Amino acid sequence: MRAAVPTLLKMMLAALAVQLSMTGLAAAQTKITIGVPPVPEFVLPMIAVEKGYFKDHGIDATIKIIPGGQSMPAALQSDSLQIAALSTASLIQVTDSGLDLVVVSGGAIASVDDTNYGIVAGANSEIEKPEDFIGKRIGTPGLGSFFHIMAREWFRRKGVDWKKITFVESTFPQLGDLLKARTVDAVLSTNPFLQRAAIPGIGGKVFYIAADLPDRLPPFVYAGSRSWADAHREAATGFKRAMDEAIAFQQHDLPAALEIFGKYVKMPPEVLKTLTINKLDTNVTPQQVQLWVDMMDKQDMLRNFKSPDALFLK
Repeated sequence: MRAAVPTLLKMMLAALAVQLSMTGLAAAQTKITIGVPPVPEFVLPMIAVEKGYFKDHGIDATIKIIPGGQSMPAALQSDSLQIAALSTASLIQVTDSGLDLVVVSGGAIASVDDTNYGIVAGANSEIEKPEDFIGKRIGTPGLGSFFHIMAREWFRRKGVDWKKITFVESTFPQLGDLLKARTVDAVLSTNPFLQRAAIPGIGGKVFYIAADLPDRLPPFVYAGSRSWADAHREAATGFKRAMDEAIAFQQHDLPAALEIFGKYVKMPPEVLKTLTINKLDTNVTPQQVQLWVDMMDKQDMLRNFKSPDALFLK
């Protein structure tokens, strides 16, 4: 019987060690706040929170919905947000202006076949071809935004001088209202807002501009400040892995993914059923970022930007 005591003691100590280990894992959760716009392509962090993928990788994440997104680079630099979905063009611009941000994960890859974004002409605008936009007003979600840059590149490739077109800044939800009120002649938007603007009586011809733009453009990435990403390399790696798991979930069960999206953006089920999500991808390379740099150079948007390699942690 005496021999059993040490064995029992060993078992108790082993159980205690496991308990302490689990407590340590719980304490090791890195708290982050993630900023995303209210657009379906930004559903991945929402899925990763709801399905527990972030927690599996040591991350305690909170989602913050931010329409427009213009404030997110400064929020990253000030540590109000730790990770945010930024257009790749915005990341290039703010880096060119002196902010020190880096890519934590890719977000999506655009294809020339994409029809989830484009320019919707007003029902009574008489716009039927690219040159008809000259002298017109186009509502856009952010001047200098990646949509704005892509539209100007599209006009350039179509032989239209985009400097003869007036772009009016607005937010995604308000674009359809501007078109309905005829404050603008057309709007540049993405789903679900593009679908709303294209309703008969409000919208007319839709120009799906992706077909004439570079293939495999990364429209947005998930970024953080260099100081945060460098100090939390394990969390940054875990973030990307959790996002990969979220992609697998979204591809396997799109209705469930859209239901999660609807929960965060307060979108009704009947609208959710009309949504699609284009190809999401956490992988992005400096060569893909260079596609944006080339377009932005042609639009005289950069001053000191040196190389896309600087946007990635070594």
